[in-house]
Amino acid sequence: MNGGGRNRLRGTGRRLARLPLLGAHLLLGVLIAAALGPGRTRHYRSTAPLAWWSRGLCRIMGMRVCATGTPYRGAALFVANHVSWLDIFCIAAVCPTHFLSKHEVAAWPLFGWLCRRAGTAFIRRGGAGGAGEATEQLTRRLRRGGRVLVFPEGTSTDGTSVRRFYPRLFHAALLAGCPVQAIALQYPRAGGLHPNVPFINQDTLLPHLWRLLGEPTVNVLLRFGTVHNPPYPSRDLLAKQTQSEVEALLRISPARWPATGHLRTASAVDIGSGDPEPPVDREPPALGVRGHVREHDSQMRPTAGAFDGHCGRSCR
Repeated sequence: MNGGGRNRLRGTGRRLARLPLLGAHLLLGVLIAAALGPGRTRHYRSTAPLAWWSRGLCRIMGMRVCATGTPYRGAALFVANHVSWLDIFCIAAVCPTHFLSKHEVAAWPLFGWLCRRAGTAFIRRGGAGGAGEATEQLTRRLRRGGRVLVFPEGTSTDGTSVRRFYPRLFHAALLAGCPVQAIALQYPRAGGLHPNVPFINQDTLLPHLWRLLGEPTVNVLLRFGTVHNPPYPSRDLLAKQTQSEVEALLRISPARWPATGHLRTASAVDIGSGDPEPPVDREPPALGVRGHVREHDSQMRPTAGAFDGHCGRSCR
């Protein structure tokens, strides 16, 4: 059997192994969402169940989530570049928050319903008053002490560049007087970025999910940027600042860690309570291909898995 045939066989094996687990996990999500979803007052409850469920989805899908920087604790507007529908769950596994998504997601089979029950806000792109309605929703949640993530590019990309951040959604941070933090997201693999993760062009959910179920481990790299505090000069300047920050963070080679950084795993993050752990100074490890990094913090003992020379933190 040639290499292509072996790869197809392995992909089929992964799908057969992951599909039953994914089905059971979706059913569990339905039960959790039905029990803990919003009531008539529309005051959305804790994001902890979403974080727990997202970590489980990452494990089933073979996602290794590695993060540097410290997510802000408390009410904040998070902004990130957008590559795939997976972005929501990878970020939620590390930084529990509600989301703003395009209105089409609400109609997706099962995932749409779960997103609605988890408190996702939806925006009608190009519709009359869509941005204004979304800003009102975001402002209301932020003033109540909520945490919301938006993708200011307005669409997903292949991850090789960052599109312009539209300023309108940043107006919610000005109205609510809350901090803003940027998140840079990548799906790296040896030789560049993963070509099958981006949800772009005419992709639809189920065929895209089917392709990903056959993939070997997918590495996810999250970098949390500077926390910007109010007052802000303008929403336009804030959008430009955070876009430039994301672009700069994405230019850091994923093959080496920054000289200093705060390393977190999806399984070790508890955003809901307590004080943030102090940043840990560390030299960038000199790694070759298939290198390993060991976390020396006594609370984060597991040896990292192979990451083709990267961090290799899994959400196990």
